[in-house]
Amino acid sequence: MTDEKEPTPQTEPSVWDYLASKIQFWKKEWKNNGEPKKEALEELETDQKEVFKEVLQEQKQLSKVPSFPWSTLAAIVLSLIAQLSLQPSPSRTFVPGFLFYGIALVCLIVAYIRKEWSLPRLRSEDDDTISTTFRWDYLLISIVLAIFAFLLFGSGEFGFLNTSLWVLSLVFVFLAFWRWQTENGHYLRKLFQLFKKKEWGIRISRYALIVLAVIAVILFFNFHRLDSVPPEMLSDQAEKLMDINNVLHGHFPIYFPRNTGREVIHFYLTAAYMAIFNLEVSFLNLKTVAVFANLATLLFIYLLGKEVGNKWVGLFAVMFAGMAYWPLVFTRLALRIPYYPLFVAPVMYFMVRGLRRQNINDILWTGFFLGLGLHGYTPFRIVPIFVVFGIIIFILHKNPRKRWMQSLFALSLIALVSLIVFIPLLRFWLANPELFSYRAFSRLTTIETEFPAPPLVIFFQNFWKASVMFFWDNGSIWAHSVPGHPALEVVSAAFYFLGIVSLIFRYVRKRDWRDLYLLVSIPMLLMPSILSLAFPSENPSLNRTAGAVVPVFVVVGVPFESAVRTFWMRLRGWFGKSILIILVILLVLWSAANNYDLVFNQYFTIYQQSSWNTTEIGRIAELFISTLGSPETTYVVGYPHWVDSRLVAINAGYPGMDFAIFTEQIPETADDPQSKLFFLNVNDGENMQLLLETYTNGILQQYDSNVENKDFMIFFVPPAQGVPAQ
Repeated sequence: MTDEKEPTPQTEPSVWDYLASKIQFWKKEWKNNGEPKKEALEELETDQKEVFKEVLQEQKQLSKVPSFPWSTLAAIVLSLIAQLSLQPSPSRTFVPGFLFYGIALVCLIVAYIRKEWSLPRLRSEDDDTISTTFRWDYLLISIVLAIFAFLLFGSGEFGFLNTSLWVLSLVFVFLAFWRWQTENGHYLRKLFQLFKKKEWGIRISRYALIVLAVIAVILFFNFHRLDSVPPEMLSDQAEKLMDINNVLHGHFPIYFPRNTGREVIHFYLTAAYMAIFNLEVSFLNLKTVAVFANLATLLFIYLLGKEVGNKWVGLFAVMFAGMAYWPLVFTRLALRIPYYPLFVAPVMYFMVRGLRRQNINDILWTGFFLGLGLHGYTPFRIVPIFVVFGIIIFILHKNPRKRWMQSLFALSLIALVSLIVFIPLLRFWLANPELFSYRAFSRLTTIETEFPAPPLVIFFQNFWKASVMFFWDNGSIWAHSVPGHPALEVVSAAFYFLGIVSLIFRYVRKRDWRDLYLLVSIPMLLMPSILSLAFPSENPSLNRTAGAVVPVFVVVGVPFESAVRTFWMRLRGWFGKSILIILVILLVLWSAANNYDLVFNQYFTIYQQSSWNTTEIGRIAELFISTLGSPETTYVVGYPHWVDSRLVAINAGYPGMDFAIFTEQIPETADDPQSKLFFLNVNDGENMQLLLETYTNGILQQYDSNVENKDFMIFFVPPAQGVPAQ
């Protein structure tokens, strides 16, 4: 499985043995000043000796464990069967899945007791504490610059001066706290020496080949049929592209007010991509930038998996996440949704890494990405609360006197850096509190409608629905999901169950803060959906829960690595290991096939049937404009619940225009002698009659769409006699 010699993972004690040996964990006696009593120290040393003896005993007993881990195999197989029984069908019921998952849980407990199953070892934590020294002069400069930037952002737009002061403020706060480490210079010297070499040698290991294969799979799922899945834009994309078009024409707002307000990162990144490569404002280019955001998220999922486990956990996590239906559909929709997990991932990674290593630089990056994420997508606003919970979890698991002051310092630094990054939005928020808060509070409060039931009842109902969406039902929003389907496919859901159970077991035994942090992160990141109290029918939704993609797939990677390692260590000879490799490949292929069907068959079909075919209408409009007419004489006649005329203009190549025309405006077009083209809904008999009366020489024709039940009418008016075509 690996080409590198790594220490044999420590086989962990069983749940029951460990609970018995650690029953005094919460009963250590400490003096008021935080120093341990002599008896407590002796007791602690005794505990350490006992644990060490226990581990040695476990290692000696390893040879006595049955050669084949039947209990582990049973837990995996039963979990897969359980999830298969929960797949959507007319006769679906939760009972078989509940029973099979229950038996799988029992088998997993047996596997623990028999020493078959163990999670990857957590990385050791540094004994040092975070340095609290910093440069007062740089910090003071940063604060002064931030204040001036804050005042200048009152214009509501990014300008050269306010943006420069804002960036410089951020640079100086980093300089104030940053620790220059000797290994950084060492890496730079090695890199320089590498470039000085005349010849480079490349060594390809087995692990590297597996990584390359995983990358190939990820790229395939992210870019395959990107132009056609999803096939059409919605009104949301029209507004995104119109705002991006405004950015390309010199408008740089701090917050986009259209459609109840939206954060800016998606718009500026997409506009930069289009400007740098001289690309047209189109749905495909909008999707491409969203895909790059998803790929960046996957990088940090790998790093987080490696941080809480090892490189195999990271690789398996990123593999399942990279081909997963859930993030793929909301990424391809090309709204701001991918920017929720994009910034959750580095916040979690740098926070865990920084607290484990007690490294101030990681803490700075945590604050940076926390502040940046607030410019990405509205549901990210739950993450600052999650960060506070993470620090509290860390403090409660450490010696209070040794860690709590440094931990509070780390939290304060995260808050300071994120506040500086947040300054433009903070200024806009204070000037426009209702607009900035409306999108979030419209779901949490009674701004738009009354609560359909007592709020506390709705909260717990929403919490349950969101918690089981991975196995049962991810909601009914066809734009970014397959309605009624679980958020995870069969293989991922089964290992997610095994991962949650295993992490709970390990936390009970070891009480490591990282396990609890990972477990708590999932419901916390689901909260933007759970807190839809005014509109509980919108919960669960795969967009507002998107941040949970990060910990969910790390949790999937942990038991998958454990399963592969468990069988790899116990199977002897090339034949047994070859069978294991084949089975792993089959599991991955099964997961890939499930995701492929969900994204490129089921989701594509549902989306195509549910959306309007503005691409077809735009194609005909483009042909008309380029041959006989002009954008000003191309019209989409308004009709309830029909196509968005702005999308037709975008598809025709005119993103800044709106082709809409309404009944009372049609007679006015008769004064224009140019050729005209009207698009009408097939059921709009009133406007068809009006056009025939207005233009007796007009030609009315029905266009047969490639999509069933999406036909439309075309009314062509030739130019007046003697007027040349455009």
